[in-house]
Amino acid sequence: MAEPPADRRHYFDPAVISLLKGLTVRARRIVEGVMLGMHKSPFRGISAEFAQHRSYVPGDDLRHLDWKVYAKSDRFYVKQFRQETSLACHFVVDTSESMNYAGGAALTKFEYAATLAASFAHLIIGQQDTVGLTLFAENVRTTLPAKSTFGHLNNLITTLENVTATGLTRVGGSLGPVAGLLKRRSLVVLLSDFLDDTEPFAFGMNRLRYDGHDVIVLHLADPHEQTFPFTGPSILEGHEKSGRLVCDPRDLREIYLEERQAHLEEIKTLCRGLQYDYQEIATSEPLDVALATLLHAREALTGQRRTAFA
Repeated sequence: MAEPPADRRHYFDPAVISLLKGLTVRARRIVEGVMLGMHKSPFRGISAEFAQHRSYVPGDDLRHLDWKVYAKSDRFYVKQFRQETSLACHFVVDTSESMNYAGGAALTKFEYAATLAASFAHLIIGQQDTVGLTLFAENVRTTLPAKSTFGHLNNLITTLENVTATGLTRVGGSLGPVAGLLKRRSLVVLLSDFLDDTEPFAFGMNRLRYDGHDVIVLHLADPHEQTFPFTGPSILEGHEKSGRLVCDPRDLREIYLEERQAHLEEIKTLCRGLQYDYQEIATSEPLDVALATLLHAREALTGQRRTAFA
């Protein structure tokens, strides 16, 4: 097995990650690299709020001493906290045929999505929070309920490794059933290339909002889909059996990019209206950057919820 170079600038390059065999190995490598040098986790699923004081007794954690109270009373008191509900995270991953595409990157869109989901799940379960998984194409294909054990993480990764990306993309038709499966408020991470109509997608997104879930939308795109760099006489084959076209791609580039941008703007507008975080991620982007995007999006959504309930 080829080993990645020592230069950490290339440590998370998808071309290097693709050399590692097995999703478990890839996820562990990414998580260990991201966490390297950190004094504490950048992601916290469990938060706590102050409940009351009690008198200090030997053996108590000194970090919880309230020095302001000590300054007023000359007596030691310890802060007690009431723990809030732990995080439940649910990944919803597109496994349609178009996710097999890898024109300008080392990983297919599905391989990139699976690696990112497995890495984030590794982080979450490492902090004793729960992770669930739903795979979909035209309909929901597989669902794993949220659990917090490393045995469950292994099952989740095995499920991602064994699926074949096939079928049409039907994001909207899958989100309703996903919402029905979630028994408590959750962080829903949706990974797809969104080669689908936005109207049914909007219905599913609104259902998640109605049920009180936080949602992070990750729009995965191959670099060739973003730039359409093709030149010369070509046969263009559409994703998901949408037909073939004999043409000179240069004649289509401008209108393709305009249509693509309009589609992205529709999705962005929908997400902004629902206060969901939307990010487009190129599958050539280093995976530590993509993971950091997830962490920052989670913190932003948590801040919005705290403001709403303040």
